Amino acid sequence: MKKTLTALAAVLLVLALGISCVLAAVLILPEQFDEHYLAALADKYARLRSLEDERKIIVIGGSSVAFGVNSQMIEENLGLPAVNMGLYGPLGVTIMMDLTRGYVHEGDIVVLAPETDHQTMSMTFNGEAMWECCDSDFTMLFKIRYHNWGEMLGSFWPYAQKKLSAFRTEKIAPDGVYDHDSFNEYGDIVYPRIQPVMEQWYDPDVPIDLDPSIIDDDYLDYLNEYIAWCEKQGASVYFSWPPMDALGIVQEDAESVIAYATYVREHIDCPVISNITDYVMAPGYFYDTNYHVTDRGVIEHTARLIQDLNNVIGDGSLVQIEIPMPAIADNPGASGEPLMPNRDPGSMPLPRGRNTDNAGQFLPGVPDGMPETPDGMLTPDTALTPDTALTPDAAAEPVTTAAPTPTPVPTPEVVGSSRDAEYFLYDAYNEGLMITGVTDEGRELSTLEIPWLIDDQKVVAIGQYAFEGCANLTALYIQPNIVRIMQSAFDGAPRLTEIHIDNDSGANILIPGIGLFDNVPARLRVYVPSSAYGTFFADYFWGNYYDRLVSE
Repeated sequence: MKKTLTALAAVLLVLALGISCVLAAVLILPEQFDEHYLAALADKYARLRSLEDERKIIVIGGSSVAFGVNSQMIEENLGLPAVNMGLYGPLGVTIMMDLTRGYVHEGDIVVLAPETDHQTMSMTFNGEAMWECCDSDFTMLFKIRYHNWGEMLGSFWPYAQKKLSAFRTEKIAPDGVYDHDSFNEYGDIVYPRIQPVMEQWYDPDVPIDLDPSIIDDDYLDYLNEYIAWCEKQGASVYFSWPPMDALGIVQEDAESVIAYATYVREHIDCPVISNITDYVMAPGYFYDTNYHVTDRGVIEHTARLIQDLNNVIGDGSLVQIEIPMPAIADNPGASGEPLMPNRDPGSMPLPRGRNTDNAGQFLPGVPDGMPETPDGMLTPDTALTPDTALTPDAAAEPVTTAAPTPTPVPTPEVVGSSRDAEYFLYDAYNEGLMITGVTDEGRELSTLEIPWLIDDQKVVAIGQYAFEGCANLTALYIQPNIVRIMQSAFDGAPRLTEIHIDNDSGANILIPGIGLFDNVPARLRVYVPSSAYGTFFADYFWGNYYDRLVSE
């Protein structure tokens, strides 16, 4: 018996030493994720610590805070430095609260503004994402509370594999809005977002469901414990709302939306300083999700937040901030049809018209010289230019007209293959076509290629359950013409193990950030060009499925 225990102890010791060696090796390696989007958390944490001895405003939330807050505007209008503690919904919002513990002091203002979805309104914590964040500052590991230690331990090996792989090959340097360089010193995303990139002006795959059931009870308990801790330090805590695309909201009447807000007010232990209907904003203000705003949306959302804060920590006077119009008029969609064709136009709390006092919230204005339509809204043809949209004061500044440049001759598009066109079913989608299904003949095939053109119309999207019933399909080929893949697109193909995507950038294909591959074979892998692997791997959306990505 003694020999058995001795042998067991020796085995455990060897395992512990092996794990320790791997841990040390990985931690000693140079940073490999410092150019990624998640690396911005280390900068936000550093800014928070640098302001430890100053009275400050800390805004906590998910990516809607990163995209939707202009900290300089807050500082200029309220006289306090701001810290943007918003980053990434799948990482979790509770970790953003935990990182502030020890750095919140008397006189500080803490604003809680999480996205209104179940992932954010829960105890969600992504250990692997947190390891990547900590790759730029391992001192953040000491802020992780005991209930997340198990997740961190279980996520270490996948993180280690990714880091070792990047170290052996080439550090992944993403490009676009979702990289480290998109943030400024405040922690705000400043990558230019002039126009919405969502074809329908909202994301139908991840709608906003303002139902109290999306809020977990243990999350509420955690939130209230954090509020009590902040108040014990002498800080004031307030709750506000994220910017929400009016088109993306599931509820069809104002009463349901207000009922959700009432539930929140009744279950959290701090004042709710904002009216939820003020944060339901025009679709033209949103960039690539129902919570991520454009440059103009940042000003709109921040102005509302500044006014709400001024009502409780200032003198309550109306804040004078000029608000740029959205990229489209407040009601028509891309096709000119009503944004909510199935709703009573008067039933939903859409954003109020311009040039009003907004029920005492703040005083928006159309910048000098901007033309207006009879209803006070700008049309797409007269929308603000990028020069007038990026800063609150830019609209009043004179704009120098550049000398005209020759109009470039467009390069003809190279049309790809349409050899399998007869095997698919189609429906109109914006100015092209969407794959909606596969014919009976197509379901007999083991390999399919998404066609490029059908009767001179470009195929641009793959719809929900497009491959349902494809019992024999094992390999699917997607050409660069596809710019949108809907939720559950690949469900119902039990043998599908290969998806080959011929595209130089994952950012060119809009996909759901969660759940796209929930109901597909575990062996399914997504093969992408070797030259684009790093882009897919580090993409905000595709990166969630990194374990299925393969370079070819």
